[in-house]
Amino acid sequence: MTRETNWNAEVTKVYHTNYVRNSRAIAAVWAIFSMCYVILNVVAFVQPYWFGDTNQSPGVGYFGLYEFCERTMTGSDYTCRGDFLDFSTILNNYFRGASFLVGISALLFIFSCICMLMFLFLRPNIVFIICGCLQIVAGVCIGVGCIIYPRGFDDADVRRICGQNAVGYDMAHCEIKWGYILAIVLIFDAFILSILAFVLSTRQAKSLNNQEEKKASHLNYGFTPDFVEVDKQSLNETEQKQAFPDHDSSSQDSEKELEDNINL
Repeated sequence: MTRETNWNAEVTKVYHTNYVRNSRAIAAVWAIFSMCYVILNVVAFVQPYWFGDTNQSPGVGYFGLYEFCERTMTGSDYTCRGDFLDFSTILNNYFRGASFLVGISALLFIFSCICMLMFLFLRPNIVFIICGCLQIVAGVCIGVGCIIYPRGFDDADVRRICGQNAVGYDMAHCEIKWGYILAIVLIFDAFILSILAFVLSTRQAKSLNNQEEKKASHLNYGFTPDFVEVDKQSLNETEQKQAFPDHDSSSQDSEKELEDNINL
């Protein structure tokens, strides 16, 4: 029985060690991908390559969230306009709203990466929940930003490059560039990372020592080790009495005889 118990304990320790190792590896991958997300989000935010001209476009240029670049003469350099810190330079309100939301998304993911430092002094499941909430809100922000952004195609500067048929959600003779595609991919990435954070918060392995103490408590019917020792002593005394009943009776008779002699 003792050998079987020790073997089960060793197997439990092996499984526990593997579980902890695997969960930490997944958490490390989640942290790395979260940091990569920040970089990609910032790239999508600052690059003016969300949509632009094609061979059929009447003008030459490309647009980002808050900045657009146009080449007015053949062979000349692109002239870019738009500054996120000056909303009046952004073409229209839809582009402004999209810029704000995508920027907020990047900030939220930066905060989630900073919150990873709390692993040093907080329980891991609490940190995962905090980061997961920040990331899911960031995913909603960038998703809404990508939805409202095409509504801004109904703009005079957009028509000058893409054609007079450009209206909301129709860019006429222009095409989507890699910046917009990257932002759409980041929507799904944000939700995947947030879901993974919530899953990791529920999959944290407890200390094996605590589990063993709890198991021992259940096996002893809730008694503490001190009470168990007392019970063991009582049990030993009972066993001794049962093993030597004649010795106990003879001892009692001797004591009785001694008392009678003293009384006489």
